[in-house]
This record gives sequence, structure tokens and C-alpha cells, in this order.
Amino acid sequence: MDFLCPNHRRQFANLPLEERKDLWLSWMKRACACSEENHWQGVLSFSGSAFDLARLHGSREEFCMPIELTLSAILVSRVLFDLADRAGSERIIFRAMEHLLDAERSASFDGDCDVEECVEVLMDTSRQAGFFANYLTWSTMAFALKDHAPSYKTLH
Repeated sequence: MDFLCPNHRRQFANLPLEERKDLWLSWMKRACACSEENHWQGVLSFSGSAFDLARLHGSREEFCMPIELTLSAILVSRVLFDLADRAGSERIIFRAMEHLLDAERSASFDGDCDVEECVEVLMDTSRQAGFFANYLTWSTMAFALKDHAPSYKTLH
């Protein structure tokens, strides 16, 4: 399941890393807005596009969006699960873990990226809500933890 067409993949891969991160955050904010309206296909579309964007390797910089990849994978997986697509939900998690591990083996991450933690979170569903809440403080998300104080850098 791909959310971005090949043309957009090429176009977005050529963006500088910071612009890709800004676009990722913009799409995740739109996913959040859709969730507030219970428009789950919109959540899936925007978070899925963010997921694909986070997996791109740019031509200018090395890949280093493991947190963004993990957050969007959690959201896409959860929405697919809630829409009764368990196989799709599992595929998203598997693809995210596979991408993280492949990128780590090829040394595409700098020292600031905690790939191990991201993989562990993707493997342990009991940690996903807390991880999501640590970075994205969206109380409207169905699985967001109430009264959970972020212990990591908050992206939004």
C-alpha cells in the first residue's frame, strides 16, 4: 500500500530534509484535524502520505526521520486496525521496521537518531500510545494518553 505516487515520491525526495520534515508535520496536523471530525479516510490519507514521506531518501541528505516514520506508522496502523484492516495494519508496522533496520544497517542515520527505540516501540503496541503522546500532544486522538506529560521533545 503506497500513499504517494511515484512522481510525488521523486519530487519530495529532492526537498531538503528540513522541508520534508515541515511537510510531514503539515500532513500530520491535517490528519489530526480530520480525526477531530471523525473523517478517518482523511486521517488515513494524510498520515499515509506522511508515512511515505518519512521513508524517502533525499538526494541532498541522508535519511534521518525515524521518529517521524514511527509516529506516522503508529497512526496509519491504528486507523487501519480500527477500520478492520488488520492485515494492512500489520503491513505498515512491518514496512516501517524493515525500513528502519535497513537504513540503520546502511549507516544512513546520524548519532542523534534512536532507531532501536523506534523499532522497539513498533514491536510493542503497549508503548505506542505513550510514544505518540511524547512527541505529538494531540488529545483528540483516540489512543492518546490522558494526563500524560511528554518526556521527549514535542514536535507539535
